Amino acid sequence: MMSTANPHSDALTRLPALVAHCDWGSQPSKRWIAIATRQSGIYTAYAPQPVGEMETLLHRLRRQAPREAAILVGFDFPIGLPEAYARLAGIESFPAFLQTITGPENGSSEFRWSHFHEVCTDESEIALERPFYPARPGTARRDAIHEALGLPSRNDLYRECELRHAERTNACSLFWTLGGNQVGKSALLGWHGVIGPELRRKPESMRLWPFDGELKALLQPGVTIATETYPTEYHKRIFGQALRGKRYAAKRREIAPAWLETAHRCGIRIDRKLRRQILSGFTESNLEDVNRRDENDDAMDATIGLFGMLASLHDYGGRMEPRDEKIRRIEGWILGLEHPLPVCE
Repeated sequence: MMSTANPHSDALTRLPALVAHCDWGSQPSKRWIAIATRQSGIYTAYAPQPVGEMETLLHRLRRQAPREAAILVGFDFPIGLPEAYARLAGIESFPAFLQTITGPENGSSEFRWSHFHEVCTDESEIALERPFYPARPGTARRDAIHEALGLPSRNDLYRECELRHAERTNACSLFWTLGGNQVGKSALLGWHGVIGPELRRKPESMRLWPFDGELKALLQPGVTIATETYPTEYHKRIFGQALRGKRYAAKRREIAPAWLETAHRCGIRIDRKLRRQILSGFTESNLEDVNRRDENDDAMDATIGLFGMLASLHDYGGRMEPRDEKIRRIEGWILGLEHPLPVCE
C-alpha cells in the first residue's frame, strides 16, 4: 500500500488526520457525509452516513480525530460570493461577512442583513440585502436577479470557479434557488447552521480555505479547515471521464474498477463496507432493479467528494492555490481545481 505522500517538491508536508466530505442538500435526507482517517501514513475511507444534526457536525468530527490534529472538511455548496455583487454591496471580506450575517444582531429590524437568508417570492423583492430567488416554481426568470441588482449580465452572478471550462459546463449561480442543481438554499443552510457559527465561536481554530491562506499553511495542530468542493469537478480525476446516469445503479457499478484504481494510485485503503457499496453501485440489495432510477446518488456523491479531496491532497501543487485577490477575499475556490481554469477547446 502506498503512502499518501506525493514525491513532488511542492507536496504537502503535513496532512490532516481526518478528511470529511459532505454532500449537502436542503433537506436532511439529502445530506450525507463520507470520512477518511489517517493512521501510519495511510488514509482509510469509510462508508457514507447521514450528516445528522448540523449544529454539532464539526464538534462530532473533531472528537473523531486526535486533539492536536488538523482536520479538513469539504462542503459541496458555495463558500464565497460573486465579486461583482460584493462590490455593489460593499462587502470586502467573505469570512467577515459570514460572521456578520450569522451573528446575534441578525433578526434585528435595524440590521441591514436581517432578511439576507429569506428567499424572494417575487422579482420586486430582490435587493442587495435579499438576493436569493425564487422561493417556488412558477414564472421566475433567471435574468430577474442581475436586472434587479443593477448588474449588466447574468454572468456577473457567477464566481470564477463556477464558470465553464474544458472539463465541465457552468455550475449553478449562487443566488438562483430553483431546480435540481440549485445551490443557494444549501449554501444558506450551511452558512447559518455550520460554518458561520463555528467561525464566531472558535476563531482561533476554525479556518476557511483559501480565504485564510494556502492549505499547507492552514494545516496546523488543532485546526479545522472548511473548504468548498464540487463532486462533478472530481469525476474525470477519479473515473477518467464524466459520470453519466448517476441515478442508476447499473451506471454506478460500471465505474467501480476506475474508482478502485484511483484508490490504489492515491494510497487510499477502502473499508470493507464501502468497498461493497462501490462494487454494488451503492444499492441496498442485489434484488434491486439496477436499471431503475433511485435516490442513492447522494451517498455516492459524498464519497466521490471525499475521494476528490484525498486525490487533491495527494496531487497537491501550487496551481491549486489561486493567487487572485478577489478569490482570496470574496469569491473562494473549489479544492483541487487549478487556477487559472483549464481553457475550453
